[in-house]
Amino acid sequence: MKSKLHLSKKVISILALAVCCLFFNTTNAQGGYVLVDYMKVKPGMNDKYLECEKVWKIIHENRKKQGKISWWHLEETMWPSGTSAEYDYLTVTYVKNWDAIGHLWDNWQAEVKSIVPADKMAFIENTNQYRDIVKSEIWHDVDFAAKPGFKEANYLVENFFKVPPGGWDDYVEMETRFVKPVHLKNIELGNRAGWEMGRMVAPMGEDQPYNCSTVDLYDKWEDMDNDEGKAWETIYPGMSDAHIGHRINAARKHVRSEIRHVVDSTEK
Repeated sequence: MKSKLHLSKKVISILALAVCCLFFNTTNAQGGYVLVDYMKVKPGMNDKYLECEKVWKIIHENRKKQGKISWWHLEETMWPSGTSAEYDYLTVTYVKNWDAIGHLWDNWQAEVKSIVPADKMAFIENTNQYRDIVKSEIWHDVDFAAKPGFKEANYLVENFFKVPPGGWDDYVEMETRFVKPVHLKNIELGNRAGWEMGRMVAPMGEDQPYNCSTVDLYDKWEDMDNDEGKAWETIYPGMSDAHIGHRINAARKHVRSEIRHVVDSTEK
């Protein structure tokens, strides 16, 4: 569902962590799964594609009502962008468990006919004329934290990482025990709306360029430029940037980061 880390010592006390749990929507393991489809819009078809997604949203909202999905949203890639960009949009669908993925398309044609207005059916039938699916992935939602009352972000930064073989436990420890308290402090300070951590479960293999990511969630564009150094200094007073950087980079390789805008959502 993530950003540049500004840096700076000391171990968080158990009391401080307990206070964090009181003030944030946060869990140690979400346990759900996320289906991501990466879309490349065909030349001249951007407006038609967005109209098409509006119609598909009717189906997503119905599936949410039935409990088949938790929520869905549409993201536009802002950077990187342009004709040479691999994809322009992502559709992101959250489900509660692995079994839900296997039944997501059960009787879908009958479902479409029963809820999509007749004058909108052409968009469903012609979906492939507006965009190509570049690739699809399944992610496990490992951890999440957000401000109270959070429903949906407007902007996000996704950071893709490659964790070396046998390094997953070290990576999780780094993200959830070392860095996450800083994310919680940044949420408390209003620097961001939330944070999410995921592990890619399909496709898999050593040839994949990345296998996990974190996502920084923001309400406003300006929030992405907030100074997060205060949060680091508050959580780890006096800890050097070099030490923080080594602790983080030793656990994973940063492959790339993307900035996206949430265009539509079942939560909007």
